[in-house]
Amino acid sequence: MNYDLQTHINQITKKAKIKYLDISNRDLNGNADLSEFTSLTSLNSYNNKFEDLTWLEILPSKDKLKKLNFFGNQLKEIDFAWLFSTFPNLEAINVENNPVKTKNLNNLTAEQFSRLVTGIKNKKFRVVSWQGNILMDLLDYAQVLVARGSNSHNAHVVQLQTLIQEKQPSEVKMETKTKANNNQIPTKNPNINNYLLISGLTLFGLAILAIGYYLGKNKKPAKNNLYFDEK
Repeated sequence: MNYDLQTHINQITKKAKIKYLDISNRDLNGNADLSEFTSLTSLNSYNNKFEDLTWLEILPSKDKLKKLNFFGNQLKEIDFAWLFSTFPNLEAINVENNPVKTKNLNNLTAEQFSRLVTGIKNKKFRVVSWQGNILMDLLDYAQVLVARGSNSHNAHVVQLQTLIQEKQPSEVKMETKTKANNNQIPTKNPNINNYLLISGLTLFGLAILAIGYYLGKNKKPAKNNLYFDEK
């Protein structure tokens, strides 16, 4: 079940004093009036149902916002040019595990594009997701810029190619590894076989001793003056 963001925001008091707002794990969606959050520097909103970030534009002190976490939402598109222009001091953002693609990359300035690629490389901007294709979008755009004669973006092409190769989602790697292991034919190990044989013989010997002990214990004992009174 999804819950309306405004309903949740209405329950928050002293909004003007809040610097760190955590609305995570609440299945929230929709828009909200954030005009009272005049001190907000960090917004944590992972595992919700938001499909875009445009509702953040109503924040009054946009230059104060530094961190955004929207891991595990339903973001469809992200406009980095709008994001960097609207929140000029943004230092970190996480949009991993979203079915997200980029929008309006051609609106990015050279400085913004360089900032974005460097941020991804330094893990300040986390965008890698098995659902999305942001890295591929950025690589395609960087290659277009180089083709237009912007040789300064050659380094970005190399960086993005490296990131795409190295930053594959761990889930895909694990799944591939598991399938490969399941398809392997097990090989015989003589050491394991010897161990199993010795263990089996040991257990068999212990069983014989236990049976002997049980039979001896239930056998009627002979009369002994030390333990039985004579009648």
